[in-house]
Amino acid sequence: MPLNDTKLRRIDGKPYDGPDELPDGGGLSARISPKGLITFQYRYRFNGKPVRLKLGTYGKLSIKEAREAMEQCKKWLEEGKDPAVQRKLVKEQAASSPSISVLVDEWLESPSVKELVKYEYWTRMLKLHVTDKYGRMIVDDMDPTHWEKIFLSISKAGSPVQAGNVLVKMKQVVRYALRRKRITSNALMLLELNDVGKRPEDGERYLNDEEIGLFWNSVSKTKMAWQNQLMIKLIFLTGCRGVELRLARKVDFNLKERYWVIPKENSKTRKRFVRGISRLAAEYLEQIFNLYPNLQIVFPPAKIQEDRPMAASTLISFAEQVEQIMGCPHWSNHDFRRTCKTKMAEMGVAPHVSEKILGHKLTGMLAIYDQYDYIPEQQEAADKWAEKIQLCASGSSPLSLQN
Repeated sequence: MPLNDTKLRRIDGKPYDGPDELPDGGGLSARISPKGLITFQYRYRFNGKPVRLKLGTYGKLSIKEAREAMEQCKKWLEEGKDPAVQRKLVKEQAASSPSISVLVDEWLESPSVKELVKYEYWTRMLKLHVTDKYGRMIVDDMDPTHWEKIFLSISKAGSPVQAGNVLVKMKQVVRYALRRKRITSNALMLLELNDVGKRPEDGERYLNDEEIGLFWNSVSKTKMAWQNQLMIKLIFLTGCRGVELRLARKVDFNLKERYWVIPKENSKTRKRFVRGISRLAAEYLEQIFNLYPNLQIVFPPAKIQEDRPMAASTLISFAEQVEQIMGCPHWSNHDFRRTCKTKMAEMGVAPHVSEKILGHKLTGMLAIYDQYDYIPEQQEAADKWAEKIQLCASGSSPLSLQN
């Protein structure tokens, strides 16, 4: 008769003097010791020789699981494979299956990922939201519900957009692992962004003239170090991405000719480009260069003053400090770029010139045939934008440089 739990529970762990083996059917049986230790085994023949394969002990392995293990062994036999060898391979693979932390580290060490402009940011975000809390989980053992809990925890903490962003990055991690055959499970790919978070809203925020003046005058009222005040003003003046200025080195600038070369490693598009800058921006930069004459980085950490870029998180802190003084609807550093583009359009700056200032790639035929940098045109537009900012801040007369 087939094995059942009632029969095995009466035997398990108790003195036993009955038959040393109880059959279940199909080659599966339970071998029982005098002390009541029950071991599931599967009998089969391979290459003409009889084999007895231990599947596991009762208590750690249920009857149902033992039967499922036997069926898998039969499939291997049909494929001409020795079940004993295959089970050993499965155990070895399970023992070496990578955890989330291992896969994230491998992805971060890949050459293409190391070139990401926001590499430090994503290293920090994945550590904070994923590896610190869930790093030990084995990816091949995870189903979509396991993954879902990770991202829902971010969303419930008040960051549904961040949850979506982290999901997108973890999918890149898992795809990288799948391509390298480090894992076999693609359970994460079954999750959609809307399942765990939401997409960023399309950017519509830009500062009006009153807010431009309020921003400019609020910077000096913060407790930021003087050089950090100049930094956030320069981001506003140049229309640059914050990371471009954070990573900038003095050799990237020609203050006399008033242009700034953004090397490809600092560019979001991974293409080198040249930005014309205003006279006011050049004056601010000259002051910063003089402040740190022996350093190559333009904006080092204000307190430590080491020859390295400041942390990426400080840019967010700058914006928060100014926004608190302003007391107006929320804006982000990226909204500066939208403000710059919008106001330049109002002032009659040609779209392709403002696109060059922002570091955008031109589209269509312009992208293919127009390789001109438009430096004089950029400089003229940048001067108009600097004058606009000062007029918004003072009403009519330009602001003097802040000390």
